[in-house]
Amino acid sequence: MAIDENLKTCVVFGGRGFIGRFLVLRLLKLGNWIVRVADSAQSLQLDPTEDRSVLSEAISSGRASCCPVDVRDKAQVRKAIEGASVVFYMDPTITYTNDFYLCYMIIVQGKYPVI
Repeated sequence: MAIDENLKTCVVFGGRGFIGRFLVLRLLKLGNWIVRVADSAQSLQLDPTEDRSVLSEAISSGRASCCPVDVRDKAQVRKAIEGASVVFYMDPTITYTNDFYLCYMIIVQGKYPVI
C-alpha cells in the first residue's frame, strides 16, 4: 500500500505519554498525517489485545513511525523534526521517578532544542 504523497508529516514529542498517545491516535484517525512519534523509547508499544488497531495499521502502512530521541540533544531533535510541517511537544508526564532534576531536564530544558 503506497502512502499518499499529499499527506503532511508531523512529529509528536512525548507521543507515548498519556496525552501524547491520544494526540497520535487522533492524528492518525484524521487520515491526512504521517505521524512520527519522537520519544525516548526505541519502539512504540502496541496493545497485544488489539491486532488491527489504528496505530498498528499505521505502522504497517508507514503512516506512523517511532524516532528514538533524547530531547536534550539538539542533533537528535533536528533529525527527528526534519521534513515535518508541524511539531507537537507533549508533556511526557514522568510520574515513575522521584528525580526532580531529571524531570526538570526533560520537561523544562528539553523543550528548548525543539522550539
